[in-house]
Amino acid sequence: MALWSHRTLGPLLMTLVTAGCLPDTSPVVDYNYDVQPILADNCYACHGPDPESREAELSLHTEAGLYASLRDDTTRNVIVPGNPDASEFVRRITEKRPQERMPPPETQHALTDSEIQTLTRWIAQGAQWKPHWSLIPQSLPDLPRVRQRKWTRNEIDHFILARLERDRLEPTEEADRRTLIRRLYLDLTGLPPSVEDVRAFVADNRPDAYEYLVDRILASPHFGERMAVHWLDLARYADTNGYSIDGGRHMWLWRDWVIHAFNTNKPFDEFVIEQLAGDLLPEATDVQHMATGFHRNHMITHEGGTIPEENLVNYVADRVKTTGEVFLGLTFACAQCHDHKYDPITQRDYYRLFAFFNSVPERGLDGDGGINAVPQLETLSPLATEVEIEEVKADLAMLRAETDRVDPVQGVWEDRERSLLSMRGQNLKVHPLQATKVTTPNSGYTGEVQPDGSVRIDEPAYFAAYNVSLTVPEDLDAEITGLRVVFYPDNVSGTLGHGNGDLPESFVVTSVHVRAGALPTDQVDFHSTHGLARVSASHIHPDYAPENVLDDRRHNGWSPHPVRRSPVHLTLTFDVPLDSKEVPHFTVMLNFGSGNWQVARHFRVLAMEGIDDGTTLPAQVQHALVNGDGNSGLLRQAFYERAEEAAPLRHAIANLEERLRVLTEPHPTMVMAVTDVPRPTRILYRGQYDQPTDSVSPGVPSWLPPLQEDATRLDLAEWLMHPSHPLTARVTVNRFWQMVFGRGLVPTAADFGARGSLPTHPSLLDWLAITFVESGFDTKALLKTMVMSATYRQSSRATPDLLTRDPQNALLARGPRFRLQAEFIRDQALAVSGLLVHRLGGPSVHPYQPTGLWKEVSHYGSTPATAQTFIQNHGEKLYRRSLYTYWKRTAPPPSMMAFDAPTREVCTVQRENTNTPLQALVLLNDPQFVEASRAFATRILSTVPEAERIVYAFEAVTSHEPDREDRHRLETRLAEEMRVFEADSVRARAILSVGASPTALSTDLATHAAWTVVASVLLNLSETITRN
Repeated sequence: MALWSHRTLGPLLMTLVTAGCLPDTSPVVDYNYDVQPILADNCYACHGPDPESREAELSLHTEAGLYASLRDDTTRNVIVPGNPDASEFVRRITEKRPQERMPPPETQHALTDSEIQTLTRWIAQGAQWKPHWSLIPQSLPDLPRVRQRKWTRNEIDHFILARLERDRLEPTEEADRRTLIRRLYLDLTGLPPSVEDVRAFVADNRPDAYEYLVDRILASPHFGERMAVHWLDLARYADTNGYSIDGGRHMWLWRDWVIHAFNTNKPFDEFVIEQLAGDLLPEATDVQHMATGFHRNHMITHEGGTIPEENLVNYVADRVKTTGEVFLGLTFACAQCHDHKYDPITQRDYYRLFAFFNSVPERGLDGDGGINAVPQLETLSPLATEVEIEEVKADLAMLRAETDRVDPVQGVWEDRERSLLSMRGQNLKVHPLQATKVTTPNSGYTGEVQPDGSVRIDEPAYFAAYNVSLTVPEDLDAEITGLRVVFYPDNVSGTLGHGNGDLPESFVVTSVHVRAGALPTDQVDFHSTHGLARVSASHIHPDYAPENVLDDRRHNGWSPHPVRRSPVHLTLTFDVPLDSKEVPHFTVMLNFGSGNWQVARHFRVLAMEGIDDGTTLPAQVQHALVNGDGNSGLLRQAFYERAEEAAPLRHAIANLEERLRVLTEPHPTMVMAVTDVPRPTRILYRGQYDQPTDSVSPGVPSWLPPLQEDATRLDLAEWLMHPSHPLTARVTVNRFWQMVFGRGLVPTAADFGARGSLPTHPSLLDWLAITFVESGFDTKALLKTMVMSATYRQSSRATPDLLTRDPQNALLARGPRFRLQAEFIRDQALAVSGLLVHRLGGPSVHPYQPTGLWKEVSHYGSTPATAQTFIQNHGEKLYRRSLYTYWKRTAPPPSMMAFDAPTREVCTVQRENTNTPLQALVLLNDPQFVEASRAFATRILSTVPEAERIVYAFEAVTSHEPDREDRHRLETRLAEEMRVFEADSVRARAILSVGASPTALSTDLATHAAWTVVASVLLNLSETITRN
């Protein structure tokens, strides 16, 4: 790039309005709003804050640099206030010769004529420099004077209306009551209002009806859940550690803390201080320690081959990035490797902030096996209440009493089990398969294949999982109904396995997977996993039943009785038999309890014809079934424990038992702490962990309010929330505004720096920030002020002229309209269908998702908490709010990803908002939405008179009554679907069978199925998934 130096000005200002030509009426050019954005976009890359990229020793980002003399001619200055002709800056931006022009052509930047005129006019007007707008301390602005004062309802409206009047725009009329109540509910709870709530509000004639509604919604426990979704994005909350292994973690207690904090309206300064430094507060409570999980939500790894010290740097760097974006609205991460190229954040500033978070007693490799990384805390959920505990106990007692009653279906189960027992061993034959190769999933270890085709695992048995490749004998021509794995005792010791603990000299098989194909797996992996109908065993340990191996959570598994000295076998019956000629190759993955113990010593795999001679039933139950000895209690217990028909009751009891543990027992959560000896912090050359340079102490940038020497993380937190801080309150109220209005007053909510957007209403931003601080950081009061405004209450109807003049609705001449967030689209479907479970807090749940999705991205893990295999939940866990859906970073819930939910790998301040065909496919075909449509149809058919159903259904999803055209279209669609399903009962049963919730309804199949389709149409409407 050419250097700045003296040149003859000549006749090169042809396109400019010089100082002598500027009329007195020229608008005042403001440095922050008119000049600095041009400089940042076009000049800072070479003449900005980063000294390493700075050319000609010229800084255009500082007052001194702008007014400085030229390096090689001190008689001339970059800018001469009031005199563009004498300013080298003006000469260079208007230079016609490419080699002299600024910015140089090769940078692909070129100033427009308008930008050149703005810069020249600013210099002519005196070139008044200002600190960056977001760093100027707030001062409470006077309310602007407006002409239409009757329109305003509170102070917000004065600022909005003043700008509209200046731009000759008119505000839009107030939205109708149905729109307002739906808007309020969705904005403040993420749930739609009920039909009854809507009708009550429409009929409420009190003058304060709207304010009463706002107060009632803000008091809802669902307010905290809605606010938590926003905060979890910022805090990068997830249920797994990330990176390639992406193992599980336990952080839901921190999520409970967030919900509780918002519901109790914890002052926002306390909310922040406790999350950043609750562990350093005097006599800190467990709840305050719990809050510090905010900065333990980052990704963690224990992967072999990674470098612990490098990982530790990454963890702390994530905390710096998150702190900068969430509380300062600045991209501090850009200064990790060098000085920031646009903002005055030096690399030294970065590592001084880094030092506050660098003395946590954590490990660079941690979080293995689903166990939280240190430090962690075990404590109770802040959401637990005695009222709910007693309710759960009562519900649990009632359900347990159900197991003492005789269920009529029990007889059906008994007959089926007797029939299976009578058929045991029919046409049974077994054929040895030849093992060709034994490997472990994550290493080069190969087991020893014996000459007879069996497999031996010698000590030490380091690994818990083994893939055994098998070949069917060429001369075998049979229908293979399953596989049998025979475990042999050791020839010398006589023991079955490398067992210890409560299973000495034995083994545990925790899960089994069978794949079948036409080619060997060591040649090509086109094999498909083959389903297993049941698993039986020759010997059954009371605590290790064979059917446990079908549960990929691997809680216990199957084991024979300890210290058995004879062969035992496990039989796997396929759900569909296979032809030995078409599928001559198998792979069996055997997962054992743990490497080094509970691994079998010697085993062989056989192919099975006919019916297995084993059983899953204990001997006493078999005897009671066959002999009919009248042991009704034993059979009743077996029915409730084993029968598929009793599964809903089992799931309900299990879910309530877990809920009671959640409410009454301590649970682990990761927290912050401080090392006994502070870890030294050094500036890292280019951000490389292994290239430390100068030592630094904790501190903040010099251009921000000062912080005392020897400051702690607690001092930093209090400094951030100090009333005089120029950034934190502005950044915070802007995010709340973004949440309510769909767009921040500063559209770049994570960047209040030089490259960020300018505020559309700077005085309003300052008024909100100061009011928020002066209220004692009252979040609910701030939100109430926003939603009580006339600005908020406007209709979202837009005229063509308004869309042309303000397409982004930046000036708010109309109410904002935007699509609901991913979580709220699903929550709304569950709510209107009646399926939604309203419990607050607790561990994350596993609702429906595509089969096998996690296996595509998972690293093999050895415990249920490592999140390597997705196990769908049952019962009420399928219908919790989306906030509680298990968040796996490498495979987030796909239906929510389709609607732009983030991966939560890093802090997310603003979600993307896209429109794709995939979104419509999710709403039409995802089992959760199909089931919600069915349940919605059930609700309509069972509670609403036939003549009112169309109106009620439409009102339930949109809060509005359908107009004549909408009603006609829905009635026509209903009639069409009725004809389809009356002619095709199989299709009707298919759509009504989606989902786990009961489908019992006295209405005929065709009617129920037709209404299910109509309900699906309603849940897919733009009006349904859009907040108007």
